[in-house]
Amino acid sequence: MAEGKAYHRWFYIPWTVAAVIFVAYFMLWRYGASEMKTAVGEWVEDQRAAGFYVSHGALKTDGFPFFLRLHIDEPHISSPGAWDWRTERLTIDALPYDLNKLIFSTRDEQEVFLDGAGRWRVNADDFRVSIANDKKRDWVFATTIGGAKARREEDGAIASLGSLVFDLAPAETDRTALTLNLLATDAHINAGGAGMRLDKVQTNLAVTEAYALGDPALWRGAGGALHVNGFFAQLDEGRFAAAGTLFFDGEGRPKGELKTEVIAPAPFIRLLGQAGAMSEEEADSAAASLTLASIAAGGKLTAPVELKDGAAHLAGVKIADLP
Repeated sequence: MAEGKAYHRWFYIPWTVAAVIFVAYFMLWRYGASEMKTAVGEWVEDQRAAGFYVSHGALKTDGFPFFLRLHIDEPHISSPGAWDWRTERLTIDALPYDLNKLIFSTRDEQEVFLDGAGRWRVNADDFRVSIANDKKRDWVFATTIGGAKARREEDGAIASLGSLVFDLAPAETDRTALTLNLLATDAHINAGGAGMRLDKVQTNLAVTEAYALGDPALWRGAGGALHVNGFFAQLDEGRFAAAGTLFFDGEGRPKGELKTEVIAPAPFIRLLGQAGAMSEEEADSAAASLTLASIAAGGKLTAPVELKDGAAHLAGVKIADLP
């Protein structure tokens, strides 16, 4: 009889332990949900105190047991007169036992306004932004966008993007420097009957003295520099690769030198003309000159891009007026 009771006790112990673990995990999940709601409220107040306009609707949580998911209805944030962003619902995902990484996403249409660029309505198959604590770099901000399309309300201009992946974070060896890794594919824009596109762009950048970026004069005085550790662009048969270091001159314009390798430069030069970096006549002339130089060099033009006195020159040919 005693052996039977002992058997039943051993039978129930695993289920009791499992129940205790489940309840503890559920309480942890509830605590995490409460913390996320509190953090959103504190963030909203901080942004309002900084001069931004912020509003939102209901906050709802779900995702138990695998995720801690917070839905924010009708989020809206803006810097009056400068930019504005809103959507129907923003979702924040995290692990219940680790709130050090938050993933923001939305499948709804986004309305974006940028001063000088107009108001756009944006839709994307995949739109995710994450913010995470990092032991080596303090924090990492990352974005993944796929299948994005946008339309400008003012004139019906259309833009699209096949994919975009980038991360921004302090450098491991210098917290005053920021590093950016970016890869974008199939970028298109059509405005006013003119179209521009870029098949691929990939880059690795590092900006020193990042704390002074908001003031060009202060950044230049602090010795700030933009290190282009690698840049690659592809357009049709054209290939463009560059690396080097850029600074600001006394008038706040980029200066410096980039080592480059260019195959079939004409598509890139015409793209600069379409973007307004120089006139169409200048672009046609530069494209013809650089194409001949490329042919003479065996198909690959290896020459520096020099940025000085408000202009950029490739192999002695002006390819852009600098802002």
